[in-house]
Amino acid sequence: MTSRSILGSLLAALFASACGGSSSESSVNIPPAGQAVVVLTVPSEADIDPGSTLRFSAQVTGTADTSVAWTVAEADGGTIDPTGLYTAPATEGTFHVRAASAIASAKSSGTSVVRVKRNASPRPVSVTVNPGTLNLPFGGSAVFAALVTDATNVSVTWSVLEGSSCGSVSSTGRYTAPSSAGTCHVVATSAADPTRFGTATVTVTAPAPVVAISISPASATLDACRAVVFTATVTNSANTAVTWTVTEAGGGTVTNGIYTAPGTPGTYHVVARSVADTTKTVQGTITVGPEKVVSVAVAPGTGTVTANGSLAFAASVTTTCGVFAAQ
Repeated sequence: MTSRSILGSLLAALFASACGGSSSESSVNIPPAGQAVVVLTVPSEADIDPGSTLRFSAQVTGTADTSVAWTVAEADGGTIDPTGLYTAPATEGTFHVRAASAIASAKSSGTSVVRVKRNASPRPVSVTVNPGTLNLPFGGSAVFAALVTDATNVSVTWSVLEGSSCGSVSSTGRYTAPSSAGTCHVVATSAADPTRFGTATVTVTAPAPVVAISISPASATLDACRAVVFTATVTNSANTAVTWTVTEAGGGTVTNGIYTAPGTPGTYHVVARSVADTTKTVQGTITVGPEKVVSVAVAPGTGTVTANGSLAFAASVTTTCGVFAAQ
């Protein structure tokens, strides 16, 4: 079969699947973490000749440990090795192949029915790609696995149906998405029968915009006890609210962006933190100078006193930190 005819077969199968038809592909989604462990044996049933062999595969979801233990339920039902290769007995009958999860064998197992009979019709090779559907951002990557059944040779070749415009996939199934949005298809083709394949659908979307925050002014210089207004601007988020803090203990106060300096000179920092993404912060630097005298007032401003008499005066000093009586 030429590469042109194989591509035609792939496109025809995808079209048939989208229109409700059937093909050799199937989609199997991995349940989110925390769900029950589920074991699926493939194929779920088979007809084979006495003494012949058939390879089974197990798909385990709901756990990171996907290993299984293979057994045959019936003592005279044949044998199966640790890789899932089943050998039928010499006698006809109906038997059951079981795959039990290594971490939850008592509750989680999959079972396939095997009918051993003479002149059984061979089953076609089947390829399943896992996961069957996936969403990825631009340039994102994921590893796909292929389950091949009804073939001794379970190896596959990986390709992207649409070509390099839809990303790339390595020989081990690692797919890298392109830098543009679209729907792409990762294909695993059986080495035993190149006309049989499985397909996974990947939806490539633009990554979510990163929240950014800026502050104005970036720095300020003011006298002790004076105030300055800072403004924080949040972009790439509908929620533009921020929380305000002062880094240094005793470094002044800030309320809704209005910073009031302490009475002690020094360098201090006001911080704005995004409410939408609390990992995003920005800080402004304030240099606080010493307290300054604004004015001095003497009372009374005028007065009359007799010879050798006296008149009491009081003075008050207004500084950037308040009004104080002169001593």
